[in-house]
Amino acid sequence: MEDRLYQDTELVQFYDYDNPGTEDYKRYSRWIKKAESILDIGCGTGTLAVTMVQKGKKVTATDFAKEMLEAARKKSDKVTWIQADARLLNIPEKFDLIILTGHAFQVFLTDEDRENVFQTIKNHLNDEGIFVFDSRNPLVKDWKTWTEKESTRFFTHPQHGTIKAWNAWEGNSTTLTYHTFYESKAKGKLWQANSVISFPTKENISYLLEKVGLKIKTVYGDWEFNTYHPDSEEMIFVGSISS
Repeated sequence: MEDRLYQDTELVQFYDYDNPGTEDYKRYSRWIKKAESILDIGCGTGTLAVTMVQKGKKVTATDFAKEMLEAARKKSDKVTWIQADARLLNIPEKFDLIILTGHAFQVFLTDEDRENVFQTIKNHLNDEGIFVFDSRNPLVKDWKTWTEKESTRFFTHPQHGTIKAWNAWEGNSTTLTYHTFYESKAKGKLWQANSVISFPTKENISYLLEKVGLKIKTVYGDWEFNTYHPDSEEMIFVGSISS
């Protein structure tokens, strides 16, 4: 799980500007509003966790990358921040809501990894609790748009000025490497990181959830909460512990 994009401060400095996270609370609000205690797995730099705690929720947020958590801790001391591998997380607490946002689930590359994450969810979910996570639908092959021409975006960084960012990719849905580039023309500098993710199928995810004793309530296909169909870009899984 070595990944410079999330574990190198030279790259982490760009994360919040490239991923402002302004939509995450809106997307998950229907579940957040009903929960008192929330576990945010793969919290990144903590933007959503901080928003949730500001709404009066009790929030525990975890991430594998200590560099991301260092940025997160600067935002709030009211969140319980834990550096941990989601496959091995074991804390003496259960939660009303467990979330993995921003396609964080896709960093788990094997069935064993995914099953261990689902076991973590089950171990930390209240009997009446809900889990929610998203994963891109491999049938759509969205990664084919991750080219410089189609993925270029710009943002302003306080130290480096205007940043041009873009992506490239290689591989397939089982193991896909995507490259992230940040370029500051004013400073004449280019940063690059390579990340490996997987695109498990709906059937694979459903099987592993059931295997560990988790029950799917709904699978949405987008953030307008339309029901999943094979052409949907997203797979948003909502579920609970099997009764």
